[in-house]
Amino acid sequence: MPAPTSPRATTDAAVTAWDPHHLPDQTGRTVVVTGGSAGIGYFIAEQLAGAGAHVVIAARDADRAAAAQAAIAAQHPAAVTSVLPLDLASLDSVRRAADALADLERVDALVLNAAVMVLRTAGAATADGFDPVMGTGHLGNAALVAHALPVLARTPGARVVGTTSGLVRRFHPAIGDLATASRPLPSARPLTVGRRYVLSKAVHEAYFAELDRHLRATGSSTLALLSHPGVAIGSRSPLRPGVLDPRRADRGVEPLWGLVGAGKDAGAWSAVRAAADPHVESGQYWGPAGRITGLPVLGAGDPRYRDPALGRRVREETEELVGVRLP
Repeated sequence: MPAPTSPRATTDAAVTAWDPHHLPDQTGRTVVVTGGSAGIGYFIAEQLAGAGAHVVIAARDADRAAAAQAAIAAQHPAAVTSVLPLDLASLDSVRRAADALADLERVDALVLNAAVMVLRTAGAATADGFDPVMGTGHLGNAALVAHALPVLARTPGARVVGTTSGLVRRFHPAIGDLATASRPLPSARPLTVGRRYVLSKAVHEAYFAELDRHLRATGSSTLALLSHPGVAIGSRSPLRPGVLDPRRADRGVEPLWGLVGAGKDAGAWSAVRAAADPHVESGQYWGPAGRITGLPVLGAGDPRYRDPALGRRVREETEELVGVRLP
């Protein structure tokens, strides 16, 4: 793999030239993907493994993780994958997973893909008493970052890739007290859960802006980036036996998104570029060129969430809730 240029010196060519079907050689790199056993996370894992990376599938269901490994091997027989047990709805599980990461020789990228978008019952809670949407999508991932940063620091130029949503720029929710926003929801109605989901992504954007500032201030070579997938639906995705069958996927949202969305394989492109492009800079935001679908390009997150005072507050409240601080 060619030696990367400085991650803080991006050229115009690096921003525009990218072929998701012909990635830079990732041989020798190790990438951890949370939620890598299903959906967009699976295709992030498949694409990076196909380019030569050792992909660690961090997932809570061992059977689904094994099915993802088998599906990747069917596409790329030489792929190297492994499984890391991780349940982001349990801070104990997050700590154990971070301890296991310390046994790896290197970690070049940590891709935080896993999140919860649907609740089955009102009042659902994580093992630590948080709403699963906020507790998984933000708090669990933030705890994993804080635990894993010393491991990432051993690999120069390692990166953390967070996942946000284009809905943040559309609705820009106000971020109030995070403890209040992390309480179990009284309703499992789609609109209620959807609002909390968008809020969790807004919180994540503010946290990642602060993470970028923290890494720069401490002189770390680790990069913090955000990506968003656009609109990615299962029914437009390629078949992966044991992992995804497009004939049975997303029927509930097909009337709304079926005419504009892309497959989950395309939804993976922005995170893959953030994880694999040797020219990325810390603090960048990658998303599809058309916002809904398209090739991954450099974009801009909602500027409201880059405010340093907001970022410090979100970081402090996050650290208080998860019980671990950024090193």
